[in-house]
Amino acid sequence: MMNDRDRELLTGMGNCYEACHEDFESTVGMVSSSRRRTSDEVKQTLARLRMEFGRDPEYQALRGRLPAEFPF
Repeated sequence: MMNDRDRELLTGMGNCYEACHEDFESTVGMVSSSRRRTSDEVKQTLARLRMEFGRDPEYQALRGRLPAEFPF
């Protein structure tokens, strides 16, 4: 089960993309800025979430809000 911080990050990615429809790098940049994290930290977290929770229905629902071409 994802922790609250991870869930909030992935939710934030979806919210940001829905609002702006920017590419992956721009979306990560906006999310990292609003959460006072580096883009690399956000990318590392997204990669970890995919590895740990890729088959989890909650992860899949949150990830489904983002374009398939986003790498994580």
